[in-house]
Amino acid sequence: MSNLEKLIEAATRGDLAGVKSVLEGRPELLHERDQSGATALHYATFAGHRSVVCEFVRQGADINATDTQFGATPAGWAIEYLREMGGFLAFELNDLAHAIRRGEVEWVTRFLHRFPALREASDTQGTPFRLLAEQSGNREIAKLFAS
Repeated sequence: MSNLEKLIEAATRGDLAGVKSVLEGRPELLHERDQSGATALHYATFAGHRSVVCEFVRQGADINATDTQFGATPAGWAIEYLREMGGFLAFELNDLAHAIRRGEVEWVTRFLHRFPALREASDTQGTPFRLLAEQSGNREIAKLFAS
């Protein structure tokens, strides 16, 4: 196993002591990339290990490094981690609610195509989007939320 693989494994597990051990005397590993172009920081953020992320940044990791597979930064990986659990950004929730209220069928369709789980989600005040769609009076939008 290479040193980069050891670092990524420790980062994925959230093993701060292991991360520090691998990096000791090898700070260049912070900038090395795996086959997908991801750094160890990508893996730490995706796994949600804040202490490891903080250590990487403290030691000089590039917080805006992009992988070659998706062109995603570590922040993008962190968002995907939360998306897998049903999380959305507040501006996405607010923008969908706005599009529903304004009757913008094209934009509501785009949101639901990109994030199908929004059909079962609620806005930032806790109102289900399905209810907002029904209340909008727009049949096309309401139909987009029908089961």
